[in-house]
Amino acid sequence: MRLILIRHGETAWNASQRYQGQTDIPLNESGREQARRLADYLAKNEALQAVYCSDLSRAIETAQILAREADIEPIPDKRLREFCFGLWEGLTFNEIWESYREDFENWFNNFEEFCVPEGESFSDLSARSLEAIEEIKAKHSDTVAVVTHGGVIKAVLCNLKHSPDPWRDTVPPGSITIVDFFPEHTEIRCVGLTVQ
Repeated sequence: MRLILIRHGETAWNASQRYQGQTDIPLNESGREQARRLADYLAKNEALQAVYCSDLSRAIETAQILAREADIEPIPDKRLREFCFGLWEGLTFNEIWESYREDFENWFNNFEEFCVPEGESFSDLSARSLEAIEEIKAKHSDTVAVVTHGGVIKAVLCNLKHSPDPWRDTVPPGSITIVDFFPEHTEIRCVGLTVQ
């Protein structure tokens, strides 16, 4: 089974480097163009059996653009939402550092278990998103696309690599990460690939 993890296209908050989390920010024009390029790439290189997505509008719109090429209706799943950044959503790194420095340091040093103010921990994100991914894997034997968010993709990669370090991999907006699951082993084909 091939799992193609797709980070949604760019939004205005991505462009201004604001923490989005679960705030429902739509794609900008650059994000729509990224989704169209991904749709073209996937149409030429993959035969999608299904398309799943987060229920946030930036992921849904990206999924709709991709799925249109394959004549598939995307299936939204709330568990595939981005990490909940709570009170940090809408803020830049500098704004968080100025107002929540101690919390940010605690989160960075113990991100798996530390809950951001009014948000969640990385363990929370991992538990819900990996549950959704396992259900998707159980339903399909061919190629499936999952349009989601950077945090979810990093949770999947950490789980596959048995690594607690989500900072290792870069997953830009509009990128694809491909994982092949075989009976005896798993292969990560690419991480954060952008298509031009």
